[in-house]
Amino acid sequence: MNSLVGGAVYSCDLDGWKVSWESQSGYRHWCHQENPAFAKNLLVVMFNPGSLSGDGSNLRRDTTLRILREVCEPAGVNPFVVNLFDYASPSPDELFSNWSERDGRGLVFAALDEARFSAVIMAYGDYENRGERDNEIKERVAMVRSFFSTLKEIVLPRNGSGTPKHPMTWQRQKLKSTISSLLSDGLAHD
Repeated sequence: MNSLVGGAVYSCDLDGWKVSWESQSGYRHWCHQENPAFAKNLLVVMFNPGSLSGDGSNLRRDTTLRILREVCEPAGVNPFVVNLFDYASPSPDELFSNWSERDGRGLVFAALDEARFSAVIMAYGDYENRGERDNEIKERVAMVRSFFSTLKEIVLPRNGSGTPKHPMTWQRQKLKSTISSLLSDGLAHD
């Protein structure tokens, strides 16, 4: 895959998947995990990138990306992750502390070709209800939804506040097989 917003593109093979991502300084613009057996791509909208950046030396430790592989494999789909904000940090609190740096050189959403995706899921957690930047987060969610309004959204389990659960919550609440089933069912009708 080529650069979408002027960063460097990296690739690594991991557990039978090809993992590719675009990084630029302290930002990660996207991450695509491809299993050669799968033809369909799923757009996954999360909150902000974790620790994967640069040369990928910490790829094996990225739990969220591992969880995505585990739920997408039974559904036969490749997850393509974009984030509401592309400032890479393993801690959302660090993002909030560096809010002025939340976006890199350009937003990746407009550079994506919707035709390459079979569906979209939201998995950004409950950050819009923490009392920190709530309105700005809600505005970004609305903007991202408008960019991908023609894609079928597969609705996944929600937090008590109505926001979509994050993959780490899927794991803690033992929802991975439920998520895989929802993805399989949602993708079977396209």
